[in-house]
Amino acid sequence: MSTADNKEFAIEELIPQRPPIKMVETFDYRGDEGCHTSIAVAADNIFVDDGALACEGILEHIAQSAASYVGYRRKMKGEEVSLGYIGDIKQCQMSYPMPQVGERVETTMAVVSEIGNITMIKAESQVEGRQVVCCTMKLAT
Repeated sequence: MSTADNKEFAIEELIPQRPPIKMVETFDYRGDEGCHTSIAVAADNIFVDDGALACEGILEHIAQSAASYVGYRRKMKGEEVSLGYIGDIKQCQMSYPMPQVGERVETTMAVVSEIGNITMIKAESQVEGRQVVCCTMKLAT
């Protein structure tokens, strides 16, 4: 698939998560290389603690970003979207302060490798151009 094949789907069509755990609002397919996603941090977000998105929340956002990529590719093949599981997180660097309520987290996810139903990704999340998290993650879908 190339970016020319970029078809629009509602995020709910790409990932099985629903509120209050849904952590991706926008999705932009970037071809076989990966995707770009974002979410605005809302005060009622399940992962917000004391006005900021907790570390677990941003890691869940990254996992759902990868899941949206896999879901998009499956939808384009006419396949069903399935549940995914985080298998491993490595080389995780977090910078503080964490995203605050009202800020938008922008994530760029790149595929490192895919073998069967295992996808290894590298992701970077930013708020207003400031890197908040960078990590590699292995997902089983």
